[in-house]
Amino acid sequence: MITRKDDRTYTLRIAGRDYTLTSGDAPEHVRRVAVYVDRKIAETQSSGFVNRESAAVIAGLSIADELLTAQDDNTRLRRELMQARQELNELKHAGK
Repeated sequence: MITRKDDRTYTLRIAGRDYTLTSGDAPEHVRRVAVYVDRKIAETQSSGFVNRESAAVIAGLSIADELLTAQDDNTRLRRELMQARQELNELKHAGK
């Protein structure tokens, strides 16, 4: 759940508690982030972590792992794209 207080302040319900934050991000983005974190904590709690704090820490570690894996994939894909562009340019120049 997300409640918008003004252009930049939001109240988010995550794991059954309300949190107020200020963000310059679009409301839909803030909502998506809140829903994602809430879902991760709920998944962690359903796996046997009853304590909300422990579930939040484990969910945070899971999210950090997802982020770092995505960043590594992004870096790898960028390198592959740069290499493919370089090979394409070399082929173009070799054909002239």
